[in-house]
Amino acid sequence: MRMRRAFQLLSGSATILGWVLACADGGVVGGSCREGLIECAGQCVDPARDPAHCGSCGNVCAGGDICQAGSCGGDAGKPDSGDAGDANDDADSPFDVPPWDGPLHDVPDAGDGDGAAGTGGTGGDSGDDGGDGQAGAGGSDSGCTPPYDTPAHCGDCFTQCSGATPLCVPVDGGHACAPACPPPLTYCAGTCVDTQTDPDHCGQCGNECPSGICQAGKCVGATAGHVVLLCASFEQASQSSSITLLLGNAVFLPPQNPVRILGYVEHTPNAIQNKLGQVLGWSAQAKGRSYTLTPTTSPSAIPTQLKKADYDVLLVYDQPNAPAGALGSSGSSWAATVASFVGGGGVVVVASGGGGVGEVDELVTNAGLLSVSQQAAVPNGTVMANLAPFDAVGLNVLSPFVALKQSCTFSTSASPGPGTVFVVAPMSGDAGASAPMVVHRIP
Repeated sequence: MRMRRAFQLLSGSATILGWVLACADGGVVGGSCREGLIECAGQCVDPARDPAHCGSCGNVCAGGDICQAGSCGGDAGKPDSGDAGDANDDADSPFDVPPWDGPLHDVPDAGDGDGAAGTGGTGGDSGDDGGDGQAGAGGSDSGCTPPYDTPAHCGDCFTQCSGATPLCVPVDGGHACAPACPPPLTYCAGTCVDTQTDPDHCGQCGNECPSGICQAGKCVGATAGHVVLLCASFEQASQSSSITLLLGNAVFLPPQNPVRILGYVEHTPNAIQNKLGQVLGWSAQAKGRSYTLTPTTSPSAIPTQLKKADYDVLLVYDQPNAPAGALGSSGSSWAATVASFVGGGGVVVVASGGGGVGEVDELVTNAGLLSVSQQAAVPNGTVMANLAPFDAVGLNVLSPFVALKQSCTFSTSASPGPGTVFVVAPMSGDAGASAPMVVHRIP
């Protein structure tokens, strides 16, 4: 019996010595590292104790710190628990715990042979041989090993991080895919931003606020508001006519795209609505812009609906069918709302058909847009001059040009100066002092 035991010990020693020699060059002999070890640069190392791979491959403990329980600088005085041994080994075997740290892989037990079958690892070992027991099932050799902390293998061997969640981050003791920017931040132009407050990406990536102020995802604040009054008919407007360009310059003053327009059409014939719609389409196409148009026939809709958060432009169509006094009354009820809208950066555009029909001048005056005493028709063929070619409304408008049918001028007590620009007026006489056909105000 003693001789048999000695023979077993010698056999076990020779077997282990053979394994050590086979792994002496540090390479992986085959299969995966035994439980508790990980593969780093072709070697099996213990991440709990190896100062060159502490916790994970390549994590070197600086300054000679020890690696204890996978952390550099751990409690050196804490006794090493060592390997717990193998339940299949003989209790008196001197090889239950190998006395070296090396690149051994799945060292088989030297037991009596009556142990249960081992379980194969991910790397593909067929499990520790339990001697007379049945061999374990092998895993797939996918090259995937713990700690599963890369985007290619995040949390396990099969989860890949991409798309909206490209990062692999620690979560609850493991790893999971996460977005590049944690909510509420959004990834815009290579950085994480809050689109609720970022003036360069307000509400969405690339939406810049001219005022530099973004609140609740909307541009607000100190942007200049505009009032543009056009005393002209659009009946004869063509795609290339000056009046088409003037209207487009006015409506597309806001930098937002699409421009949101609230159109007041209560007393406007369908023919005028359709023609003005055609002119807007031409203007948008020429400028490469877009717009949305919400028409309303209710004057009470202006005080209740006209908010800068919802609209960029109030477009008042010509109102030739308005009964006497109706437009003046509407203008008075709009005054406070219009002032607030323009003060917040909104644009008001009034297109009057000329000839004094419809009392649009009373609406303009009572709404506080411009003090106008009357609208005077100009004869067909009157030559008009662009007095402000560098103004935003007069930009690129040819001068002189011939007024179209049903054009007119505003008689006003206002004078050209800071905040009030007479853009177009009749060329005859003292043009600067003439009653203007187009006025651009920046209150």
